[in-house]
Amino acid sequence: MNRFLTRFQGGSMHYGYWTGPDDDSTFEQAAERFTDIMAERLRVAPGDRVLDLGCGTGKPGVQVARSTGAHVVGISVSAKDVELANENARSSGLSDRAAFERADALALPFPDDSFDAVLAFESIVHIPDRSRVLAQIARVLKPGGRVALTDALDKGRAMGDEDEHELAHSLSVFRAAPLVSLDDYRAFAAEAGLVVDELTDVSEHTRYTYVGVYEAIYEYLRDHGDEELSPEFQRIVELGPGPENLRWMKRMQDGGNEGVLLMAGHLPTAA
Repeated sequence: MNRFLTRFQGGSMHYGYWTGPDDDSTFEQAAERFTDIMAERLRVAPGDRVLDLGCGTGKPGVQVARSTGAHVVGISVSAKDVELANENARSSGLSDRAAFERADALALPFPDDSFDAVLAFESIVHIPDRSRVLAQIARVLKPGGRVALTDALDKGRAMGDEDEHELAHSLSVFRAAPLVSLDDYRAFAAEAGLVVDELTDVSEHTRYTYVGVYEAIYEYLRDHGDEELSPEFQRIVELGPGPENLRWMKRMQDGGNEGVLLMAGHLPTAA
C-alpha cells in the first residue's frame, strides 16, 4: 500500500507544509519543506546519529542525511517499507549515511543513549500507546538529545452536523491512534522525561494535505482503474469523499476538529 501512497504524496508518506492559501507548491515541494522544518528542530551536525522512527519508504530520512550530514538509522515494522527505504538511500548515493531496518517502535532494539536526535514524522499517529513510544524515544536519546515529531491533534471543536462526522470518518483511515490535545501531549512528554521546547498547531499549513492526496488518487483511478490496489488502499478509496465532493472536503476541513501538532523537545542532561 505504501508504494501507492508515496506516488500520491510526492514520494513521501507525510503531510505537506504550505505557507498559505496562495502557496502553489506541489505536494512534493510541500512535503520536502516540512521535512526541512523538522530537520531544523533536530539541530544535528555532521556525524550525529539520528533515529527515523517510522521511516516509511525513506525519503525524509534520506533528505535529513543529505541536508545535515548526520547518520540516519530508520525503522519500520513493514519489511516492504524497509526494502524501499534502502533502495531510496542507494539510488540517492547515501547508503553510507542512511540505513533502514525492521523494528518495533514500542520495543526499540537499541541501547540506551544511542542517538543524538529522534525524528517521528507522521508515525506516532499509527501507535495508540503514546506514553510507551515517547518513553522509548527518551530511552534511546543521549542526554541533551533532541526529538521532533508530528501527531494528530484534537483541536477541541465540537462536531455538530452530519457532514463534520463524515469528514472525521474519512480522515480516520489515515491513523490508528486517537486524536490528542496539546495539553495531553505536554503530559505524555513529561511522563517520558522529555522537555517540550515547542508545541504548535500547524494545521493551517498542513490542511491541504488530504485534499491533495485524494485529488491524486482519483486522477490515478481515472487513468488506470483500481485493479492494482491492495485491500487496504481500497478502504482508503471507499472512505474518501468521492471525486465530486473534493470541494466539500476542503471547505469542511478548514473548520474541522482534526489537525496536526508539531512537538520539538529534548532529553535533559543530568543535574
